[in-house]
Amino acid sequence: MDNGYDSKSLLKIIEKCPVHFDDLDAFGMLYAGRYYPLVERGIIRGITKMGFPIGHEDMNVVIREMKLTFGAPIRRVGEVELEFWLARVSRSTATHEFVVRSEDGEHVRGYRTATKVNLATQRSAPWGDGILAAFGVKQLAAAV
Repeated sequence: MDNGYDSKSLLKIIEKCPVHFDDLDAFGMLYAGRYYPLVERGIIRGITKMGFPIGHEDMNVVIREMKLTFGAPIRRVGEVELEFWLARVSRSTATHEFVVRSEDGEHVRGYRTATKVNLATQRSAPWGDGILAAFGVKQLAAAV
């Protein structure tokens, strides 16, 4: 039973993400394993710009799941655009959906689910009101 908050598009964040020469494989395409850090770095950079720097308690997360579905390959160095948004959030878990695009089209889309962790106890912890408000979440549904 889901007792969290489901958002279809309250706030969309766009980050420019660099693709470097050494990210390309022998075929001149972005190596598949490089998409994960490209997306992760872009999401972290976007949330940091919202006022939640590395070290903030709401940035203490572990990635529970990340899924990518590939489209057109990235075939050049330069910048691509990562657009991400909060799709679902519960007491201690948040799922961001994302899409990576350039003028060459859509390259990858997917989602990333993170669980907030209390560093002292190593257990899940509730999101702070500040980060929920920053993403437009007014109130989580009461647990049933």
